[in-house]
Amino acid sequence: MEGLNREKARREPRHLGRKNRGKQWFLISAGLLLLVILATTTYHWFKTKRAERFATAGDAFFAADKWNDAAVQYRVALQLDPASYHGLSGAARLATKADRPEALELWQKVQTLPQCTDRDRQDYADLLIKTNRLNLAEKVIDPLLKGNPDTRTLQLAARYSKKIGNYVKAVEYARIASKRAPDEEAARFQLAELLAQSMDAAEQAEARKLLWDLAAKPSVYKKPAVEALAAAPELTTDERNRLLQELSALTPKNIKDDLLAADMRFQLHRDEGPRIYQEAINDWGNGQPQEVVDLARWLNAHQQAELVLSTFPIERALEDNQLLLGRLDALATLQRWNDIDDVLNRSDVTLDPSVIESFRARTAQERSAILDAEVHWNHAISLAGTDPYKLRFVANFAEQSRATAAALKAYEQLARFPEQADLAYRGTQRVSQKSGETTTQRTAMSKISARSPDDPNATDQLAYLNLLLSEDVDKNLAVAKKLAEQYPNRLSYRVTAALGYLRQHDPASALAQFNAPAPIDWRRTLPAWRAVYAAALLASDRNEEARDIIKTIPRDRLNPQERELIEPSQESK
Repeated sequence: MEGLNREKARREPRHLGRKNRGKQWFLISAGLLLLVILATTTYHWFKTKRAERFATAGDAFFAADKWNDAAVQYRVALQLDPASYHGLSGAARLATKADRPEALELWQKVQTLPQCTDRDRQDYADLLIKTNRLNLAEKVIDPLLKGNPDTRTLQLAARYSKKIGNYVKAVEYARIASKRAPDEEAARFQLAELLAQSMDAAEQAEARKLLWDLAAKPSVYKKPAVEALAAAPELTTDERNRLLQELSALTPKNIKDDLLAADMRFQLHRDEGPRIYQEAINDWGNGQPQEVVDLARWLNAHQQAELVLSTFPIERALEDNQLLLGRLDALATLQRWNDIDDVLNRSDVTLDPSVIESFRARTAQERSAILDAEVHWNHAISLAGTDPYKLRFVANFAEQSRATAAALKAYEQLARFPEQADLAYRGTQRVSQKSGETTTQRTAMSKISARSPDDPNATDQLAYLNLLLSEDVDKNLAVAKKLAEQYPNRLSYRVTAALGYLRQHDPASALAQFNAPAPIDWRRTLPAWRAVYAAALLASDRNEEARDIIKTIPRDRLNPQERELIEPSQESK
């Protein structure tokens, strides 16, 4: 027994030693792991701090309008910490300001971060509205509207509603924003702009009142308010005199306001046109290049082609291609096609070849050299084919020259550039509308509607064109009825619904679409709307009322299908 105890006592220290060594290794391992974690954490902490410093430096450069330097700082910040809220939000704001395509992706990353603020969401929504990403904009704005939205959220909601064609909602949000912040002039100006676009006389009067209030106070909105008033229709003589004083008092003086003032003087004293034009030439004829170009365009818009030619001789016009275009426009107004040829044949003309070919096409067209004109238009489109901005010029120039086939071809080619597609389709629709080519117009509108499924205006116009062509009447009437019920204040939607009922031979329901709380001032409506209304009256045997409306309709502004709507009136004359 004693021997066993001695053996046990001898083994016990060895066992304890192994145990202690195991504990030591565990402690050492745990310590090493802790050191690694601490080192990693410390490393990331230092990287995060460094990223924060670079992002702060980016903010300083951004505030100083040193965008390139700011971009470098934000880039380094994000290399150090790709999830840096400060770096991502700063870079997103810079990219938005610089109109960079990466702005969208940067804002999307900011939205996923826990530090994302309402201001970030508002800035993101602002970008989405500007870039017509209206589905995404709605998803950002709706949560912001819940609870107690601030003024900026309400203004964004108004802009979004305007973009999707919901004028009633746009005004509603703008009114709430204006009431919540009665001293915030941005909200009042937005409301005034919306009301000014209304066809309701009371709302137009309210818009003018708001603009006059803004124009009476020294602020950043004084100048745009005065300019908006100067472009308003149906001003009284007293209002024009007051605006003339306001425009003359604006500082610093610029050509836009000065020419608006000249327009106002012309409206007040039409017999003083020569003196007004000469004063504008004296004031701005030797200004900066863009001012000189603006002056030439203003003179051309006032049909003062001879003044353009005498003020800007060819030697001077050759110094600036935009000014040269102004001189060529003046020659075209005077139908001096030989002189245009002489200018285009000069060796010192540096206009783009696509522009030169466009003018050659216009010249040939005006000389009734149809085949030559077609060759030049095709050549102009071919020369501009790889540059969307050159194509836009050719398409617009062809449209203004009433060269329908060339304009449609140029817009079709322009539509191949995704960022230009909406503009191209709207151009196609506009040109085909002027030429009465309803099928081409409908094709363009269907593409616009497909690209903007949230735009009720596009949906309505497509339904209207389908109904004009008597295609899918039941389906398109259902679309029109839904829009008219959803937006009862939009006369255009009720016109489409009325046309649908006419196609279903239901004149009573068609005429009911024009029942409104306030009488409709038909003189201010589009000729096509008057044609549909007149057709509803004719189908209801209210021929005398129909004839009164038809007398006000310029037939050349209707397409063939719209003219057919009111043809029965010929029998009742």
